[in-house]
Amino acid sequence: MPSEQIEHLLILQDRDKARMDLESQLASIPEEIETNRSRIAQEEEKAREARAELLKLENRHKALEGELEELNAKIVRYKNQQLEVKKNEEYQALEHEIEAVREKISAVEDEEIQILLNIDEGRKAVEEAGEACREKVSASENRIAKLEERAEVFRGQLDNAAVAAGEAREKVSPEYLDIYDRLLKHVRFPVVVALRDKKCRGCHLKVSSGVESNARAAKEIATCDSCGRILYYDG
Repeated sequence: MPSEQIEHLLILQDRDKARMDLESQLASIPEEIETNRSRIAQEEEKAREARAELLKLENRHKALEGELEELNAKIVRYKNQQLEVKKNEEYQALEHEIEAVREKISAVEDEEIQILLNIDEGRKAVEEAGEACREKVSASENRIAKLEERAEVFRGQLDNAAVAAGEAREKVSPEYLDIYDRLLKHVRFPVVVALRDKKCRGCHLKVSSGVESNARAAKEIATCDSCGRILYYDG
């Protein structure tokens, strides 16, 4: 049967456990929020990249249109020059130039057709990326809002848990509190455990006869020989 001080310690331990669980959950929320903000940034970046790629294609198309305009103007100039030349050699030379320009026009037009196809695909990609971005950003923003609400609830619960733990501490003697607080810094929770079948239920190792006797008597603090946890006899 645990002594009165052990019973007070067990109550304190339960309340400290509840408080620490809340602290742990509260501490994890900022990281979860940051993860969702990173997801938002990634989705927005994907949408920006799709728009940037489309803009690049559209700019290339404008450049090709300008190039075609210049090439067609060049053909007009060459034909006008043909009307003015006197020699057949000069006429044929201009004809070769015209043919070369026409070949260039054909190549540019082929590229323009491909660019137009790419622009159609790019517009679809922008639309799909935008829709995906809106959906995923909305989902992440909802998660962030819920996490912030949860954090607010945890903060309120943590305040209550801290008050409850403080009230429990007041009932524990300084001698027991000193050992309890030292153990909290160095030993994995729980630090107040049962002694059962001559074994510490914290580290599961056998204790000495003297420790077992102290725990049975419940008149002074009994601690495990191996891990240092506070023990109370439980058969």
